[in-house]
This record gives sequence, C-alpha cells and structure tokens, in this order.
Amino acid sequence: MEETVSLDEIFQLLKKKLALIISMLILGTIISTVVTLFVITPKYSATTQLVVQTKGSDSNINTDKINSNLLLINTYKDLVKSKAVTEKTKDQLVKDGMTGISEDFLSHAISVEQNQNSQLFSIKAVTTDPIKSATIANTVSEIFQQEAVVMTDTDKVSIASKAIPNNQPISPNKKVNIAIGAVLGLIVGVMLALLSELFNRTVKTEDYLSDKLGLPVLGIIPLMSDREMNEIRKLQSNAFVNEEMFFEVNDLYKESLNTEVDGLDADLYRARFESNDETSD
Repeated sequence: MEETVSLDEIFQLLKKKLALIISMLILGTIISTVVTLFVITPKYSATTQLVVQTKGSDSNINTDKINSNLLLINTYKDLVKSKAVTEKTKDQLVKDGMTGISEDFLSHAISVEQNQNSQLFSIKAVTTDPIKSATIANTVSEIFQQEAVVMTDTDKVSIASKAIPNNQPISPNKKVNIAIGAVLGLIVGVMLALLSELFNRTVKTEDYLSDKLGLPVLGIIPLMSDREMNEIRKLQSNAFVNEEMFFEVNDLYKESLNTEVDGLDADLYRARFESNDETSD
C-alpha cells in the first residue's frame, strides 16, 4: 500500500525544520546582496533622440507622408548598427581618446528604440561608465546624421535631444535581485527540509515495525531529557525518605546509593537487607 503524506504532516515537518528554512532564507538574502553590490558591474545608459524627414516633404503634412516616415525608421534602425556607421564611429571615438573600442563592442552597446506612433526614434548606448555611454550615443547619432542623408532617401536628420551622462545605473536592480535571492533561499530551505525527511530511514513509530516489517514490539524505551531525568532522581530520593527503615541507614551508606534511574529497586533492596541484618543482631 502506498504511503501518503497529509498536509498537516508536511506543515509539522516544516515547523520542525523552521530553523533550517530561516537560515537558508537569510543565507540567500546575504549572497544575493553581496553579489549585487560587490560582484555585478553596474551598467549605465544614455539616450539621444532623432527625427528624420524624407526628400520632397513640404509644408503640407498628410497621413501618407507620416506613415512613410514611420516605415523608413525600420531601415534607419538597421543603418545605425551597420558597418558603415559603427566603423566611422569607432574611428571617431579612438580619435577623441577613447580606447578599447571595437565595432563588435559598439554593435552590442547601442540599440535603437522607436517611440510608438511618432517620427522620433532613440539611439541608446549602454556601458559600464555613464560618460562613455553618453559619448558613444552622441557620436553614433552624429555619424548616422551624415550617413543617412547619403545612403537613403532622406532630406534631413535632426537631433532632437543629445545624450547626457546618467549616474543612475539601469542594472543591476538591487531590490529585485535581493528579493530573488531571498525567495530562492526560502525554496532551498523548504526542499532541504523535505529531502531530509524523505531520506530519513530511522524508525519513528512502533507501528512501522509491526505493520511494515511484521515484527513484534516487546517494549518501548522513552527518550528523556535532562530535566526529566532530574525529576526521576528526585522521585527516587523521595521513595527512600518514605521508607521507615531508611532512617536506620547511616550517612556513609546514603552516599553510596545508586544514582542511576534504574537503580531504585536495587537500593531499596540493599537498604531493607542491611536493616534486617542489624535488627537480627
């Protein structure tokens, strides 16, 4: 027959392993905090906004013209990350004194975002330095401004706003990371508590011996705490006091009494035996 576990048993198990679960929760929080604050390198972003006007545009703006400009933005997105733009951007940045810049680095650092239902689009640069991010975003927008006019049907590219350094990192998110670490620690604690019970092969009840193994139970030895043992020893002492012949036992004999829990009967027997000997004499 399959052994089933009730929700109450699981709750009692988790309650018994509460110290383990809380310790894993604290450990997960500490690890995520340390990793977030001291291991993960913060990243900063800077954004510049541009607007593009196609050739042949006039003062009369209609829906078709706006829709055409919106569709061309997808082309501009590809152009921003094209080799023609990244190569010239790299050369310009190196010329301005920025080292460690490659086309592959620029390709991963910059991204293009389109504002919904707007002819504006943004060039965003993300690096580990806020000033470097702003410099890359502004340089890319300037190079794109030149290349777009030459390579596409574009009349004018205007920079609506230049990128400025932002000292507030966009990653890592400290609160989210710490919360994730705490939740993971809690999950690990619960799993360890359940696994410790799953792999615990000790016999917990006499029913297991009789029902599962078919063995007879001859007796049960209770597990007692130090406090319970001291109470039993007090009861033993009281048992001697209640015996009339106890007072005939000298002090030297009292010091030799058995202090073990199971020594009460032996001590009473010795006391009676020696008391009877003294009487017969």
